[in-house]
Amino acid sequence: MKYLAADVGGTFTDLVLYDGTTGRHYVDKVPSGRRGTAEPIGDGIKQILEQAGLDAGDIDLFVHGFTVSTNALLMGTGAKAALVTTKGFRDVLEVRNQLRPKLYSVTTNRRDPVIPRNRVFEIDERVDSFGNVLVPLEEAEIDRLVEDLKKADPAAIAVCLTFAHLNHEHEKLVAERLKQEMPNIPVYVSHVVNPQIEEWPRANTTSIAAYVGPIVNGYISQLEETLEKVGLKASLQIMRSDGGVGTPHASRDNPAHTLLSGPAGGVVAAAQLIGQLNIKDAITFDMGGTSADFSAIVDGEARVIDERSVSGHPLRLPALDVETISAGGGSIGWIDMGGALRVGPDSAGSVPGPACYPNGGDEPTVTDAAVVLGMLDPDTYLGGRIKLNMDAARKAINDKIASTMGISVEEAALGIVRIATASMAQGIRALCVERGVDPRRFWLIAFGGAGPLFSGFLARDLEMQGTIAPSHPGVFAAEGLLMSDIRHATQTPIRMLADGPRGTAPFAEEAEKLRETTAALLEGDGIPKEKRKFRFLAGMRYVGQFHRLSVPLESGWLTDWDAEAVKARFHENHLAIHGHSAPETPVELVSLHVEALGEIDRPSNLATSAANSGGIPVPNGTRQVMFDASEGFVTASTYERAKLPIGAKIHGPAIINQLDSTIVVAPDELVSVESEGSLKIMQEAAQ
Repeated sequence: MKYLAADVGGTFTDLVLYDGTTGRHYVDKVPSGRRGTAEPIGDGIKQILEQAGLDAGDIDLFVHGFTVSTNALLMGTGAKAALVTTKGFRDVLEVRNQLRPKLYSVTTNRRDPVIPRNRVFEIDERVDSFGNVLVPLEEAEIDRLVEDLKKADPAAIAVCLTFAHLNHEHEKLVAERLKQEMPNIPVYVSHVVNPQIEEWPRANTTSIAAYVGPIVNGYISQLEETLEKVGLKASLQIMRSDGGVGTPHASRDNPAHTLLSGPAGGVVAAAQLIGQLNIKDAITFDMGGTSADFSAIVDGEARVIDERSVSGHPLRLPALDVETISAGGGSIGWIDMGGALRVGPDSAGSVPGPACYPNGGDEPTVTDAAVVLGMLDPDTYLGGRIKLNMDAARKAINDKIASTMGISVEEAALGIVRIATASMAQGIRALCVERGVDPRRFWLIAFGGAGPLFSGFLARDLEMQGTIAPSHPGVFAAEGLLMSDIRHATQTPIRMLADGPRGTAPFAEEAEKLRETTAALLEGDGIPKEKRKFRFLAGMRYVGQFHRLSVPLESGWLTDWDAEAVKARFHENHLAIHGHSAPETPVELVSLHVEALGEIDRPSNLATSAANSGGIPVPNGTRQVMFDASEGFVTASTYERAKLPIGAKIHGPAIINQLDSTIVVAPDELVSVESEGSLKIMQEAAQ
């Protein structure tokens, strides 16, 4: 089979093609173009197919990751959505839960809800906390709601009624009528999007689905048209936030699952890479044009969380535990009112791009600083396809920073790099502190077009084990797209103490219903029975506790309930995540989750072997690079990545060039070429 993946970033779209017949591996990058458009993907597909000598009809599987839903939420450019809720709960998105980032602050700033109050509609019905109907839903009430919504003319509708996670009949009735009366308007219901207790997170998650739904739908439609134009008829899969992939139909049904589609691929690929290198603990560092993403892989497992905040909005859906900061190659350096140098959060993106780009802007960026410092070669950037303008980079840094601060252009450039890396190092520290891990025992997996440029600075500042640069860092996240299976997840509320007699689990019947529901989804995806896997988890907490943990359940526990084993696993997880446990406190179950995986055909190994084994690496030139202002420029040897033999050792300072990225090696660092083509970079004193 032949596999193709495309990952759209803020500056470039990365492509990977794997030919299962020949074992050949191709990578490419094209400019992403205007934000939110899928059209450049067509040019990238044609380009990489020509490189591989294949036709579009030869491709069997196409996997895609994108950031359009994330950008819509972060930038406030989502659809004009409406929310339907129970009478008396119109302010659910405004009231929230009253938790504040700063407990005693009276000036806390909060993000506005994605759906404003004037587009929230009430309907007279009521279900109690046991799922019993207190106020029946009348047809006349639905008629009134439909007329009100037609006048509002929303682009999408979210429906979240009280306790619909226990009894969704009223939500179902409302949704059916809305689809009949307003067939062109997508409707998202909470009992499908997030069937879970707590009114505000459930309402907000459903509202986010409606807010980004039309954007995602439009993008996927444009993508499908683009693929049709280039003649690509392969099965299309969309990357999800939880590290799985879904069909276009599933992504349209619950678009909130795509909010972390972009960063997820790199985490999936990193988990596989460290397994090949016999490494258990790593921090992923994905730096592109507009942002840097971090995730911790502990004991070989990438952590999936059930809830997270995205730009101040709670999103309660399974997602890989990824943190993002505004620090990328396009991040702009500027001087604040106090005269201090700052970097970001604004980015030059791909349009107009850094000042050194052809037709670039006039703002100094991190990429411009790297050019001035000699880290990037203007003539070999992106394999020589883009010629960088050193003079434009120097002018932007001089005009906007150096002349104002009374320092040299080189000092200003080094300041931009140091501030950007300090911001990223702080992001990793925060990630590690919150997860209770020590970065000093972790490796840093550096990828993205700019990741290996700056990873050495981060690993040094954080005293990490070292840096690992994959075979193709610039398209590593796109490679991860080809390593994922189809995934569906759903849940149901339950309420019981974990204690109980041995025998069939009290919720075995509910578990079977969940299995049947997700099996039907996999059936719709065309996954045969022998390639389906199901994993059950219980939402558990101490009695009286507010937050819960998802605890994996052994398959045998559904038919042979072992309360002591279940509680022991909960105490163990609670200790690992929160640093304490209370074995003497009663434990309760509040929800049951199922993760359904559909195995799809995928490449068995995307690793690219080095050129050969043995031999001494031969530099193809030298370049002047500045690492420290006091030392000035030093002479660094330059190497072509594809020609480095397995087992080779390279002493810094050095620059290793390849099409999709550039690896910077500091003067006191040593590089070793591993068997599958990745590079290990460590300080020589640590060898």
